[in-house]
Amino acid sequence: MKIFLIIVIMFFFKSISYSKNTDIIHDFKITFDCKLEKIMIKNKDFNYQTFTADNIEVDKNKILKVVAEQPSVLKIYGLSEFIDTYSDISKDDVRIAKNDTILFKNIDFKKKYSESVFLNRSTGELIHEVTKNMNTKDNEKYISFFSCNKKWKSNN
Repeated sequence: MKIFLIIVIMFFFKSISYSKNTDIIHDFKITFDCKLEKIMIKNKDFNYQTFTADNIEVDKNKILKVVAEQPSVLKIYGLSEFIDTYSDISKDDVRIAKNDTILFKNIDFKKKYSESVFLNRSTGELIHEVTKNMNTKDNEKYISFFSCNKKWKSNN
């Protein structure tokens, strides 16, 4: 079921790239407390192998701050250094915040590295995908699944 969900999300991100890349319809500031549930790894050693949070040595807890301002500002802090420090919007970036759904995708300027985030604000489900060595036969994917709870919310 999760693999089907990943395929749908990847298709969704691909289809978004042909539509409007930035669409923020609400102003808000929300802080989430997120806990890693599992991670799926695809690299030279693993072919989409899934590990539970107990079976892998990574940072399992994240405090995310999400800020959205109409018409085009969407920032996510606390998930990764790449997303925290990425401020330029290129034609390949996606920033969408509609109702309960937040989509965020950044690609580095060399087109070798990307990070994508899908967050459902009402259920707290978060999927974070990291792709390294894009467009090569040795590409790597790390797809993390988190469960998040709202800690603080402001509508301005």
